Amino acid sequence: MVKESELKEGISAIIPTYKGEKFISKLLDSLVNQSIDFNLFEAIFIVNGELDSTPDIIRQYQKDYPDVNIILTESEKGASNARNKGIEMASREYTIFIDDDDFISHNYLEELYRYVKPNRVVVGSFYDIDEDTGELRDSYMTPELINNSGIIENPYDTIKDAIVITQNKVLPTVNVKESSFNPELKNGVDISYYANLYPVNDFEFYVVDKDLNANYYRLWRQGSISRQDMSYDFNITDRLKVINDINEGLKKARTPEMKSFIGSLTGGQIVKINKYIEKHPEEYENVLKDIMDYDFDFFPYKYLNEDISKLNNESRELIISYAFSPTNTTTSNVVARRIMSEKKNVDVICANLDDMAKDFTLETYVHEFVVEKHVIESNFSTDWDNILNFSNEGMKVLGKYDKIYSRANFVHSHFLALEYKLKNPDTYWRAEFSDPLIYTFDERHLSPKLTDEDYINRMNEILSEKNLELINADDDINCVCEYLTFVFANEIIFTNESQKEVMTDTLRFDIEDIINEKSVISSHPILDLKYYYVKKSDYELDNSYINFAYFGVIFSNRSFEDFINAFDNLSDEYKDKVRLHIFSPNRTLFEQLLTKELLERTVFNANVDYLEFLNLTTKFDVLIVEDSYTKGHFIKNPYLPSKLSDYKGSNSAIWAICEKGSEMSKLDFEYKSHLNDYDENINVLNRIISDRTNAGIEGVKIDKDEYARQRTNQLTQKICELIEVCESEFKKDAAYEAQINELTQRIQNLEKENSEILNSNSWKMTHNLRKLGKKFK
Repeated sequence: MVKESELKEGISAIIPTYKGEKFISKLLDSLVNQSIDFNLFEAIFIVNGELDSTPDIIRQYQKDYPDVNIILTESEKGASNARNKGIEMASREYTIFIDDDDFISHNYLEELYRYVKPNRVVVGSFYDIDEDTGELRDSYMTPELINNSGIIENPYDTIKDAIVITQNKVLPTVNVKESSFNPELKNGVDISYYANLYPVNDFEFYVVDKDLNANYYRLWRQGSISRQDMSYDFNITDRLKVINDINEGLKKARTPEMKSFIGSLTGGQIVKINKYIEKHPEEYENVLKDIMDYDFDFFPYKYLNEDISKLNNESRELIISYAFSPTNTTTSNVVARRIMSEKKNVDVICANLDDMAKDFTLETYVHEFVVEKHVIESNFSTDWDNILNFSNEGMKVLGKYDKIYSRANFVHSHFLALEYKLKNPDTYWRAEFSDPLIYTFDERHLSPKLTDEDYINRMNEILSEKNLELINADDDINCVCEYLTFVFANEIIFTNESQKEVMTDTLRFDIEDIINEKSVISSHPILDLKYYYVKKSDYELDNSYINFAYFGVIFSNRSFEDFINAFDNLSDEYKDKVRLHIFSPNRTLFEQLLTKELLERTVFNANVDYLEFLNLTTKFDVLIVEDSYTKGHFIKNPYLPSKLSDYKGSNSAIWAICEKGSEMSKLDFEYKSHLNDYDENINVLNRIISDRTNAGIEGVKIDKDEYARQRTNQLTQKICELIEVCESEFKKDAAYEAQINELTQRIQNLEKENSEILNSNSWKMTHNLRKLGKKFK
């Protein structure tokens, strides 16, 4: 490491040059005519790459101007190699980088040197010169320099553009020598260099007053490396290399302000990437894969493939979501997806829910849209006291919003939104329901009665004023949530029409007209393809098989039986082509349900975090989604599986196994069949295999009664085996209990014997003797 005391007074000008014969005399003229004492600067020219007459021109100036310290050397090809060679040779206390096709005003070095000091960066004025016309014009960074002077209080904001170009600034050489330019970069070297220089130095920035005319003149010419024609190499490959270097700088940043500034340097790179994607949309997925391969700690996905000017709205909507990222629930993930798909900055209020599972991968990307986040201390509970606490505490911290949005599965969100709406009646309230809240299968109510008389009376006063039906203590909490939300929200969002009909039908209050007037049908949002390539999954697939994937749980009304039946009735030849991959916490249950042959061809996996799940969905041949069986429970099937929207965004084939007449059955899929339809499910599986093997498999007809009998026998045997296991465990428990009882009895007997001894006359009579014995020990 070079010490400051080892350097001479003055400025080292580092000038890489490559085939500069057409322009370099202009620069040399400006250097030999500088007003600064020639003993206070050296001009180091580094020739790199293919030669022309440039070295001869420089040598002539050395001969003609012996008093000027003009140094000529060479380096390996590339401007970065040349600058690094110049940094190595620099012998003065301060350093400036100049390009060989630019030039400087006669007083430029003198005026900048006047204001130098250790740990300070001094910046001059900056203009462009049109190569063709010679016209002087402002560059994009000229205004921020001529409108500021002296020490800049917020340089990383006020003069952001000027401080990240290579030229037009004098820097302390000791700091310059601690960094180097990346020779692997063809362009973007300035961003790369300063992204790694600034985080490790606490520089002060000084701008020379424009009236001093200390000007740097950049030659604006078509074909400059920073203005190249569009190509995958320039717009994508090189941009990602620069972003990789920015990520290295982020690791060094010590303050939030510096991290924000370094992260913002990706902006110019994203603009170039977006221009390429806009012109070549067919390359989008390849771009995403290249980004993913870097595994960046930071990448601004928010701005990728977007109209950046439309993203940062000033008036923010408030999102009320009891569970929110990083809390890992279906509800929190859907809210996050809605924010990310609507592409507007928002504020959020949620509960911390520290007792619930977390997914910190998704949090990073949804929080790109979150400006302010209010977190209420609360562990998860659906008790009324917990709901009321979330509502009361939330009202204490919220300011004024023109729009609010809330979503329930968890009713806490709607109850807080209701309180906010009652206090701020002019606020527009969007309320979304994920599923019916009052009851589920077999009309099992999902919540207890609302017994809070104070709350009931307060709400009834408001309802009375509107001539609406009153609530009472016989109403469930969820029933009250639905009713009050329908009445007071400005917009009701249902995921499907059947959900709306079921919820209207099950509500005891007759407000169908109100619901119809406010209702909007909006299925779960589908994320942009970019989010499917944020987190690369290392999950390996053997592509010699047809790989099916099922994500999620099974229960009595969603049994996976249709896939099992279809597989069982394949020929042995085609069974060997199938591999089933299950991602679920229900492994034991699946193991009991799958037949032996299917179990042998199944790979079980634990649940994965959301972003890895998205990437996984792009890898499989077919994604399986199954309806819930609701016949006899609801007038219509009100459910639309939330993962369906994730599947749709993956571009993988989907096999939807639908309940007849359900909302999912009305959608288009590459493969679709119906619950409990043996022939249809078998034929679909045959068609999948045919499509992917070109085997020309024909559909089959089976003896459904015979197969049903066999399958019933298999399941009955499984049940018998489970019963035997349970009985065996019970017997073990009984044996253990007998042993415990025996030990307990023995202990009681011993205690009784000890008690008799302690209370005996002999024990009492020998007490003094034993006491005397202890004394003489």
